[in-house]
Amino acid sequence: MQFDYFSIPQLLPAVFWLIIILVIAQSRKGKYSFEEGKYYMINVYTKLFFSLAFVLFFLIVYGGGDTIAYMDGTVCLNNLFLDNPGLYFEQMLSTPTDNSISLYFNARTGYPPGWIYREPEGFFVCKITSILSLITFKSYIAITFLMSFFVASASYRVYVLIRKMKIVRDGYLAIGFLFLPSVNFWCTGVSKDSIVYIGVLTMFYHGFLLLTKDHKRRLRSILIFTAMALLVFHIRSIVLFVTVAALILAFSSALANRMSSGRRTVIFVRLVIIVGGFVALSQGLSSSSEAEFLEENSIFQEAAITQRDFATNVTYGENRYTIGTIEYTPTGLILAAPFAILAGIFRPFIWEALSPSLLFNGLESMLLIYLVIYFFAKGALAKLRLIQNHEILMFALSFVLIMGFVTGLTSGLFGVLVRLRAPLLPFAIILLSILPPKNDEEEAIQSEIPA
Repeated sequence: MQFDYFSIPQLLPAVFWLIIILVIAQSRKGKYSFEEGKYYMINVYTKLFFSLAFVLFFLIVYGGGDTIAYMDGTVCLNNLFLDNPGLYFEQMLSTPTDNSISLYFNARTGYPPGWIYREPEGFFVCKITSILSLITFKSYIAITFLMSFFVASASYRVYVLIRKMKIVRDGYLAIGFLFLPSVNFWCTGVSKDSIVYIGVLTMFYHGFLLLTKDHKRRLRSILIFTAMALLVFHIRSIVLFVTVAALILAFSSALANRMSSGRRTVIFVRLVIIVGGFVALSQGLSSSSEAEFLEENSIFQEAAITQRDFATNVTYGENRYTIGTIEYTPTGLILAAPFAILAGIFRPFIWEALSPSLLFNGLESMLLIYLVIYFFAKGALAKLRLIQNHEILMFALSFVLIMGFVTGLTSGLFGVLVRLRAPLLPFAIILLSILPPKNDEEEAIQSEIPA
């Protein structure tokens, strides 16, 4: 299904929604204090700019891609809604199969791309954007602008939440959550990455609001957290598991701090959680051979298939990397973990990012390496103690390490790696740019979740 994405019927809704977005953004800026809101409109403009760059890259430079296929599927769903609303809602609530496409779609509605339809995660993106398409008159650019505004709103809420705690340098906090080029490019268009990123940020924000004593806000946060968890689960279930695992580890700090202010209690509670997790993990990873291990652990089975496909399939191009031969057994994964984490967080290095599409990623890698050096050069021990006593920093540490391991293990291609690891980059930057405590009293300060 081909469209002229720069035609008047496509551009008019885009201009209309751009104006609405800017009006809403300007009104929302007034809810923040001057200091808190100083980056708000710049953040919105930045997201809109990169979302437009995303559109132009895939329409003009790349000449297609997943994002265009998602739009084709979206339009078919919109046509199905107009042709038969009952079938539309039935399709929205069902999982697509090879045989079901002809049951829902016909010559009047058009047929979504078969390779997108056969992938439930990909077609789920079409389902989400079909809702936006109903109010944007099927304008691809308008939907992209809306997606970028949702990302801008989610990222700014997290920025303000962390800024109030005064544990991170404000400049680096703004760079991490508002102005990172690769995150703004890959996570502001019509894509899986945008929806997953919105989901992770929103789960993080409302997950920590659950620690407040405001019961009305707590119920609202539970509902929003659940909705976002379902979205992420349907697109990238492994990211949901990583986010929840990091939240559990972070909440161990909050639980221990509320039970007692003594460090022994904090250490004891965290030890119970870690030992319990280790025992549970040992039960799940008890297989002796790789075949048995993969048969009993579907997540790693999928990871093995994905990693080996990327490593051997020449159709993906030559811009790939390797972390060595991986044996999918508990011991093999432990041995591969340092190389996977290194790749998932820091690669491509600047000398590996010589193509235009990876240049920003190479520069971001240099920034991360600089922050690592700075982290250990000034007050490293005090910073490490602050991390272990602060639930948000504990989340950042857990999320970055686990997500880095999963991403580095499964990607195989730099083009895939830079998209999948985008959600961890902001947390890596805030983790490495925390302010060292100035004295023993500040060192013992715990996080303060705003009511």
